[in-house]
Amino acid sequence: MTAQLTHKEMPVTTTELAAITGRGPLRRAWHRIRLAVHEMNYASRRVVELQAPWSVDEQWHRK
Repeated sequence: MTAQLTHKEMPVTTTELAAITGRGPLRRAWHRIRLAVHEMNYASRRVVELQAPWSVDEQWHRK
């Protein structure tokens, strides 16, 4: 008994190809990564401003 390992080749349309290789999911993932990095940068900047205000405000010692 032999097994048939091949199947009929179906032509791939351009819309199916675009759905498979589209940039949508990649673009969404990249946007989410950039947003997360932006939020982390903002959070770390705020922590520094609150814990070491002299590092961001030149007039801090006069207040």
